[in-house]
Amino acid sequence: MNRPRTVVAIALIWLPVVATAASWAAWSDRLPARMATHWSGTGPADGFSSTGAFGTAMLIVGVVAGVAGILAAVRAGGTVGLRYLLGLAAAMAGSATGLWAATATATLDNPADPRLGWRLVFFVAGLAWGAIVVLVAGSSPVTTPPPPPAVTPLDLGPTERAAYHTTLRSPLIITATAAAAVVIAVVAATGQSALWALLVVPVLASVLFGQVRVTADRRGLRLTAGLVGLKFRTIPLSGIAGAEVAEIEPLEWGGWGYRVTPGRAALVLRRGPGLVLHLTDGRRFAVTLDDPGTPAALLTALRARARG
Repeated sequence: MNRPRTVVAIALIWLPVVATAASWAAWSDRLPARMATHWSGTGPADGFSSTGAFGTAMLIVGVVAGVAGILAAVRAGGTVGLRYLLGLAAAMAGSATGLWAATATATLDNPADPRLGWRLVFFVAGLAWGAIVVLVAGSSPVTTPPPPPAVTPLDLGPTERAAYHTTLRSPLIITATAAAAVVIAVVAATGQSALWALLVVPVLASVLFGQVRVTADRRGLRLTAGLVGLKFRTIPLSGIAGAEVAEIEPLEWGGWGYRVTPGRAALVLRRGPGLVLHLTDGRRFAVTLDDPGTPAALLTALRARARG
């Protein structure tokens, strides 16, 4: 990815934070001690919060997003997923500023009876800020992946059965989802009660990807959410064109967790060795494993036997 464009994209992530701080300073002498922060519709406000607490919460969200953008750029280098990570950070910062602008201007317009009305467009524009940053960051050059290196198949007899399974755990995802839940709770506690529903997102991510069971056998490869027993990815043996062992750099696959990018998908729980499957439809699928050589050899042997 173009380095100057990345620097500009990071600066744009911080722009909403500056806008929040500057507008708060400009309006500080006119904003009341408590401001409207929640509406159930287009009518009057039904929730109020401390102006200082609400403004601080919005600034914290923006700063967290800005720092996340910097860390992503440092760790990702020129990887494919960087532009989307920067866009996500920008959407987070922009939506916080949009929420601040909507609530503050509604309060300033009529402190006695603030109405949100058309000001919801500020929040929508803040979310759209992420798309602008994605466009500014640009894309990495598209490269054609090399053919998978040969994997020595496991020595299986004509009727011998074999299976591989392991359970993956990700302290990183559990920590990240817990942090996201805290941020959502802080913002919701300031009066945005509707945001409590968003807690389901980090909770669901933790349940699905905090512990994952990986199985490889004559049916192919299966990934199951270990905490609830839900199969969320199945690749049949007939859909596998080849298997390889590779070093997985998370941001080259779109980041941590379950990622889908053009031409490939992956379950990335850490940096390091992983199993990469080349699928018959031209796509690739990767999963990080401590011992990817064993399932790669097993699937290679099972494919060869299935072909007769």
